[in-house]
Amino acid sequence: MEKGLTQERLAEKTELSLTVIQKVETGQSGSRLETLIRIALALGVSLDILMDMKESDEQYRDWREEVYLLVRDKTVGEVKFAIAVADSIFRYKDEFLD
Repeated sequence: MEKGLTQERLAEKTELSLTVIQKVETGQSGSRLETLIRIALALGVSLDILMDMKESDEQYRDWREEVYLLVRDKTVGEVKFAIAVADSIFRYKDEFLD
């Protein structure tokens, strides 16, 4: 996917290190959702496009698009906060759900 950004400029726009951008691009490490959201926002694409989802992943397409739409106009700080809240909810859900 070509958006005319250098890795350095993408790192600046996402507030991620150049090393993280390089590892994501080359697939050298698993990426956190927060990282992928930042990159998708900087590139102006949805997560499914960023991740080049296969048809077998179609079941996740709708919720990924919803997440993207929720965060696309938020600041990095707001996205971090939302991810931390979601992480806490999932971590403690078993205590509250049957």
